Amino acid sequence: MKNLNYLRKKLPLTVELRSDHVLIIDQTKLPGKLKFLKLKKYPDAISAIKEMQVRGAQAIGAVGAGGIFLAGYSYKKNNASDFYKYLQKIAKEIIKARPTAVNLAWGVKTILADLEITSVLKMKAEIKHRYKNILEQGVGHNLKIGEYGNTLIKSGMTILTHCNAGSLSAIWFGTATAPIFQALMKGKNIKVRLDETRPWLQGSRLTAWEMERTGIDYTINIDSAVGYLMSHGLVDMVIVGADHIASNGDTANKIGTYPLALMAHEWKIPFYVAAVSATIDFSIKTGALIKIEERSGDEILRDIRYKYQPVSPQGAKSFNPIFDITPHKLITGIITEYGISKSDALNLIKGRV
Repeated sequence: MKNLNYLRKKLPLTVELRSDHVLIIDQTKLPGKLKFLKLKKYPDAISAIKEMQVRGAQAIGAVGAGGIFLAGYSYKKNNASDFYKYLQKIAKEIIKARPTAVNLAWGVKTILADLEITSVLKMKAEIKHRYKNILEQGVGHNLKIGEYGNTLIKSGMTILTHCNAGSLSAIWFGTATAPIFQALMKGKNIKVRLDETRPWLQGSRLTAWEMERTGIDYTINIDSAVGYLMSHGLVDMVIVGADHIASNGDTANKIGTYPLALMAHEWKIPFYVAAVSATIDFSIKTGALIKIEERSGDEILRDIRYKYQPVSPQGAKSFNPIFDITPHKLITGIITEYGISKSDALNLIKGRV
């Protein structure tokens, strides 16, 4: 039977702290090549986030916090007050890299929260200690999500997921994939269907790579095949990740999640969101207040599979929002490290984070 040691050998850490740098998997090279990228300066962290070399809520948060570590590590002056002001300036710059991903702001703010202004040396040591904790706790939280989510999965089920909320989207083990990996370790016979997820193809490039390496039976389908799959009884459950969850449970996730939830509702298929509690933003009441990031139209008009060859007429207009909002009424439950919650019970989590 497969266990955590087996998975650890098959799925390397997405984000890892080394003595003087942060090591990440360059996700733009997958599935063809497993390449690791050294982030040595804080602008490297910002660039990796913007250029999609790292993506996924938890991984972005980890690299954002890593940017603070890198900024601190390279700081040469000795005035503690100036050092703290410098870090706050860098923090604002990092947070702007991906506006929708609430984990990015969470990671940066967590590493600086109530940081005692003592000496530069002590502050650097504390920042490194906090960063280690963020990485370790992130993995622990994902394992708990897997344990809770696994209780929903029965042997013989086919699970549909969207985009990549797998190990690559996190520090390790993932969120939407965590229940799937736990079911695998429990010996359950499951199948996974993957939306390919235009335009960056995170499903077919990244989640499929994870499924292939861990020996899970998977099938890739185009995003618009979901209605066919559900109407023909080919999906038993949907589990997706999240980039930003409002306090009422409205969830921002990769574009295409909302129509997926509508289709699941139509066919009475359970629809779950899996996310660490840091993804829940208790400062906003509804998803209407979540800022939706738009990226370059070239991602639509040019195909990343073919070295950005044009796939549309020259001069074509494009609109490229990369998230949509799924209303909480369409969500069966939200799986966090604290358990499985109906969206209207998220305040139970608030007292524990």
